[in-house]
Amino acid sequence: MRILVFDLKGKIAHFRRPDTTTTHASYPFITRTVLHGLLASVLGEERLVGENLIGIQILSRIKTVTQELSFLGKGWVGGGKNFNRPTSIELVVNPHYRIYYTGEHLERLSSMIQNRQSTYHTYLGSAYCLTFPEYIDCIEARTIKPAEPEQMETLTVVPSHAIEKLSLMPGVQYGRVGGMQYEYLGDRTFRGTINIIYESEGKILSFIPKIVQADDVSYRFCELSTGEAICLW
Repeated sequence: MRILVFDLKGKIAHFRRPDTTTTHASYPFITRTVLHGLLASVLGEERLVGENLIGIQILSRIKTVTQELSFLGKGWVGGGKNFNRPTSIELVVNPHYRIYYTGEHLERLSSMIQNRQSTYHTYLGSAYCLTFPEYIDCIEARTIKPAEPEQMETLTVVPSHAIEKLSLMPGVQYGRVGGMQYEYLGDRTFRGTINIIYESEGKILSFIPKIVQADDVSYRFCELSTGEAICLW
């Protein structure tokens, strides 16, 4: 299996949680649907179709700030032609991620990102959070299928349903993101949600993986040719 590796970073990011209205809260790191949208923008497609697996490694400490903004709109009931709506927006500061991708668009994405080409603008969740993918490598990997409960370590985030037991280690701060949207179907509709376990500073995640009898298409553990283990989902 070949895996495309590239970095995403910027000054700010905003990955809006869909369950927030007055305050626009953000997920702490890039989501699967945002990442798929970014790759579709590179390719010039409306959305990323086919079989695509991604892995996300956090390379900078997660830090957020809240910014008060005033949105200008029109047609507010009883408010005349225009209105100003104060809104609090949570922003992720200085985000930096290493992305692992494998799927049917690998060759084209690898070529375009390596040559710094993109059909549309690429951004970290919102149009005012521009980013430019930085090519790292395209490397070989092999699938790992744990046959018995044993300790595993990875620097990538991991779906909670892939973990049997977390291993607590000194200086490691685990976090959990619940209800992250899994797949964008187009026309502002989504299918499925997923819960993710991560380490807030990008340190090693140590855990015992769940043992499954059949292939689980929702995630895959892989060992890179460099010896590192990652989780694709």
